[in-house]
Amino acid sequence: MSAFNDVMTPNKFDNMYYQSMPRGLGLLRSYHVLVTDPRTKPFVELYATNYKAFFTDFSRAMEKLSLLDIKTGQEGEVRHRCDSFNNIKT
Repeated sequence: MSAFNDVMTPNKFDNMYYQSMPRGLGLLRSYHVLVTDPRTKPFVELYATNYKAFFTDFSRAMEKLSLLDIKTGQEGEVRHRCDSFNNIKT
């Protein structure tokens, strides 16, 4: 089963996810918490209205994640497809 996080523009990477949350169009109940919690609400509002801020912060977060616990040599592999292993060795 699969579902889209953003029903408005499911095949496009944009900030519509954040624009949809205040209108109650989030897929999960936890999305509603992001809009109502005073710690996260400012981020939802910022990313909903400022496309550039969303992409800037997203890019920085992805860069930080790419540096965490990098496996090299026999311990890891660069996947050809993100959703599957290149070779499974048993």
